[in-house]
Amino acid sequence: MDRLTCENARCVRGSFTLRLASLRLGPGEKVALLGENGCGKSTLLHMLAGLLPASGRVTLHGRAASAYTVEERARLLAFLPQETGVLFNIPVDELLSMALSPAHLLPERERAAAIEATEMGKFLEKPVQALSGGEMRRAMLARVCCRNAPFLLLDEPTLSLDIRHSVRFLEYLSTRGACVVASMHDIPLATRYFQRFLLVRNGTIVGDKQQQELHENDFTELFGLPFVRHSAGFLPAL
Repeated sequence: MDRLTCENARCVRGSFTLRLASLRLGPGEKVALLGENGCGKSTLLHMLAGLLPASGRVTLHGRAASAYTVEERARLLAFLPQETGVLFNIPVDELLSMALSPAHLLPERERAAAIEATEMGKFLEKPVQALSGGEMRRAMLARVCCRNAPFLLLDEPTLSLDIRHSVRFLEYLSTRGACVVASMHDIPLATRYFQRFLLVRNGTIVGDKQQQELHENDFTELFGLPFVRHSAGFLPAL
């Protein structure tokens, strides 16, 4: 069974240090990382993706994460950072098909579902550098979701998306069998489409809660603003 675990892990990024006493991510979980800018969400995702070194014990499928080759890791993890770019002006369809090997890509039917969820079907022949900012983000989301990996690590997936495309993509993510770990800033969308929440502050996880366990005080302590529970989710009491 695919699991991603951290025990007494420490990751240094410049002057910032992330510390994880214990973290276990299991198959099919939908996990949102919540916290202020600079609290460590992106560092955590980069560390889980193997892009930043960590001390302590980090294991993937019961094996030390550092022991995997690039190709082995690519079979298990698909990562989308906040900042993305494409050096070559290739068609979107070619972008979606880029992988170390065909085995890393979803079967055609599931690939079509990822393209439909991001509404990129009509852009497949379009050069990527002719896309708008939001269209490029959707293309990159489609690309990472076309990967046949049991873990999807997404840093602010709805960044620059309008509300309709955000909702449609998150609805699609909720149906994926993969474990999804995503940093989120839209609290109502996060609490609607994710089931587990890691509350991050000053480089540590200060809360690990299921959706039904969340309380207004969790968000007040995390963001320094009063929050209220609403039918649409948790909202700042402004």
